[in-house]
Amino acid sequence: MIAITVMLISCASAPSSEDRRRLAEGTRWELVRWGDRTVPHGDNGEPVILEFKDGRASGHTGCNRYHTRVTFGPGERQVTVSPGMTTRLACEPRRMEFEASFIRPFEASTGYRVEGERLLFESGGAPPLEFYRRPLERYRER
Repeated sequence: MIAITVMLISCASAPSSEDRRRLAEGTRWELVRWGDRTVPHGDNGEPVILEFKDGRASGHTGCNRYHTRVTFGPGERQVTVSPGMTTRLACEPRRMEFEASFIRPFEASTGYRVEGERLLFESGGAPPLEFYRRPLERYRER
């Protein structure tokens, strides 16, 4: 009886693809950690950010704006990130190098995890891209 109850609770608590998509939306996600790399900030202190809405991700990669399609699911921790587009501003070489090295593993992500205020994108054995949740309202008032 206990095993059946545990199984029912775990099945009932598994979020749907739609629930996972809604969890990512309505939030500004800032890149805070990526293995042992130093995560740079833009010229005006702007961090690497992503926002999700209607199956798309957009944001700032430290130098340029970035847009792509993102699908959460169908599996519980599966994600598909399509090849994206960036603006083509010329920035400091160090920032442009980081931007290119960030976009490749983000687009290669096949899994994700949500741990409290963190959203991690994972691809194979590479270090995860770790984002931290920031409410959108805080940034839209500016």
